[in-house]
Amino acid sequence: MFHFNKKHLEDPTIPMWVVKSHGVTFYVNHVTAEIPWTTKETPDNEHTKGSLKFKRCKLTIDEDNCATLSKLKLLDRKLPTPKRVFTRIITAYNGKLHKALLAKEFSHSKIKNVSGGCGTSYIICDLLDEKEVTFASIKYGGDFRILQPNEGYYKLYDTSKDWIEEEYDEFEDE
Repeated sequence: MFHFNKKHLEDPTIPMWVVKSHGVTFYVNHVTAEIPWTTKETPDNEHTKGSLKFKRCKLTIDEDNCATLSKLKLLDRKLPTPKRVFTRIITAYNGKLHKALLAKEFSHSKIKNVSGGCGTSYIICDLLDEKEVTFASIKYGGDFRILQPNEGYYKLYDTSKDWIEEEYDEFEDE
């Protein structure tokens, strides 16, 4: 299933399309469909009123963050779904979750600072415990977004040496 990502209108660095497959959400720059589709209307959903739905398809995402939906072949069904051992998140610099991370409320990797569109400052890190991800979602729901491995911010966390790594014992309010 995929739909337009309205957050892209607020911040053009966020990919334009949202693709969901087997309970995992991916944010991609482009979608190509090589198979038939149907529409799924959700008028009672305050966020997504409708999307395009594909059945029995294979999702591949290339190095340019472009998704292709193609026919699922017999051998494709036997491939295991990869599991991640951590959850990479992005949240506002100096936001509630950022402060909670600095106060060591959740176990996490090193925090890296990055600038987004319109000069907005964000932090990115990996939450290392899946149970804590669930708790953070309940407590700080709208304050962060889970990054997917195909996203630019996700990849830059691993490769960029220009970001400032921050470790604080305490956070000073501005």
